Amino acid sequence: MSVRDIRSAPTYRQTVLIIDDQPMVLAIHTAVLKSLSMDLRIVSMTDPKAALEWLRQKPADLIVTDYRMHQMDGIHFVNAVRDSSIEPMRPIIVVTALKDEKIHQQLLAAGVSACLIKPARAAQLSKIARTLLEQSRRQYTTQ
Repeated sequence: MSVRDIRSAPTYRQTVLIIDDQPMVLAIHTAVLKSLSMDLRIVSMTDPKAALEWLRQKPADLIVTDYRMHQMDGIHFVNAVRDSSIEPMRPIIVVTALKDEKIHQQLLAAGVSACLIKPARAAQLSKIARTLLEQSRRQYTTQ
């Protein structure tokens, strides 16, 4: 059975990986994603290195990550995901308190799907997440 067969099955639950070193932000982002009513499996982590290890062994349909974390910054995390990925490009949303346009451009150039300013508005995060998850699902059902 291929990845496409598994992910296109009606019973497949999409997985969202959320990484932020602040537990309160993890809780908020988890609540926003649960409000989508998409039957998602949500995995929350505070350590980006542990998240990279998890991603080497499990698929994620969407990654939502902080930019400024203790172990590595968002650009290093995104590049590590891109370099180690055996799957097609995973959609990544980076949430950052930095309003630096240069950093946002670097993230987008690295393949980030969206860059949101903290605190991310719930409506904005949910709209972008829903769009990316629906695109991801279509990618597997129309191939």
